[in-house]
Amino acid sequence: MQFKRLKKNYKKQIIIGGLILVCITSAITITKTRAKYKLTEDIPLVKGTINYKEPDMRIMAVNISEDGTNYIETDTIPTEGYNFNSEKSVCKKTTTDLKDEGITIKYKEGKIDFLGITQKGTKCYLYFDKKEPTASETILNNITIKEGTPDFSQIATTDEGVYKVNDGMYGGYSYYWRGSVTNNYVKFGGFCWRIIRINGDSSMRLIYDGSSCHANGTSTDDNALGTDQQYNGANGNSTYVGWTYNTTEQRTLAGQDSYLKLATESWYKSKIENNTKNSSKVADGKFCNDRNTSNNEPWRASGNSQNYAGYDRLYTNYTPSLSCNSGDMYTLKVGAITIDEVIFAGGNDQINDKYFLYNGKEFWTMTPSQWYYHGNNYYAKVFVVGNLGAINMNNVSAGFRRNFCPVINLKADIQFQADGNGTLNNPYVVA
Repeated sequence: MQFKRLKKNYKKQIIIGGLILVCITSAITITKTRAKYKLTEDIPLVKGTINYKEPDMRIMAVNISEDGTNYIETDTIPTEGYNFNSEKSVCKKTTTDLKDEGITIKYKEGKIDFLGITQKGTKCYLYFDKKEPTASETILNNITIKEGTPDFSQIATTDEGVYKVNDGMYGGYSYYWRGSVTNNYVKFGGFCWRIIRINGDSSMRLIYDGSSCHANGTSTDDNALGTDQQYNGANGNSTYVGWTYNTTEQRTLAGQDSYLKLATESWYKSKIENNTKNSSKVADGKFCNDRNTSNNEPWRASGNSQNYAGYDRLYTNYTPSLSCNSGDMYTLKVGAITIDEVIFAGGNDQINDKYFLYNGKEFWTMTPSQWYYHGNNYYAKVFVVGNLGAINMNNVSAGFRRNFCPVINLKADIQFQADGNGTLNNPYVVA
């Protein structure tokens, strides 16, 4: 009898042991299953999140590609360097179903949102393609940014490279080319342009260089537009220095258009805007028509003379700036260069036929310089870049007709074709 009891106990141990083994096996199986069919909360993310409403919606695979064709599976959702492929990514009820068109997948910087999931067990497959560098990234990744601040009281006659400065209009830093640089040529819209700067939002600011690219120090009929363009139609009121103006206010973003504004916009509409592919790449750029007075002196529409703040930055302080009063900052597709951008590029009131803005023409900027009253004569003046490369002041009235060089901003997400390097014979080409 005692033996029988021992035998029963032995059988009981075997049964208990078997149950434990089954539990262990089941746990292993469940773990492997969860590893294969990862629940959304189990996907390891890098600074990212997944938003979903169905607790057992499963991400079956996250796939990335370096060439847009061949994909490999990964266990992380990328936060940068890749674009989400919304066409290839799919969610469906079973592995054999077609794509559930009612489900929307949204991705931004590592965050995934699934919208429209109505059935438990929905399975999702995500695809990401390597992001090609933007035009600005292509440039900045291949140049060395110069340290410090140049001496703006001196002209730049050699290739001084690229510097950075606080960008008061766009925020962040702007990167500007200075001197006789040879790596800022861009072909876009059937024309050649020179890069003035990369703005704080990574858009790219360009100035017209002609139907073909010109070497520094070159003067031809092609590298500026017009020969007799007025800045404005009258001279007897200080408000005529405005890109737009009325005759009673220091500044306005509406009002009457200046003649130069009308001319640049007419050119843009006929040459760029009428081509959908090209116009889609042009940003709504920020342009400054600085109508602050020198030392914040009282503004006047007529009567006594007054200087504008740009006069001090050129002739007194040598401190160009990318800041702008909100009442002087226009959002435009096309405009003109500012006196500050000319100074950053290497110009001032001295002759300079070496820096990249020299084209042998007198062309307008959009920076007011002076309201000058002498005797019975009135002179509203705006800065120009002279035909010897020096910055001068010209009256806005009909007796002073100059060339103009349109300025545009290309969007931050544009890309270049692969083979350009920004030089005269191999310019960057907008894709």
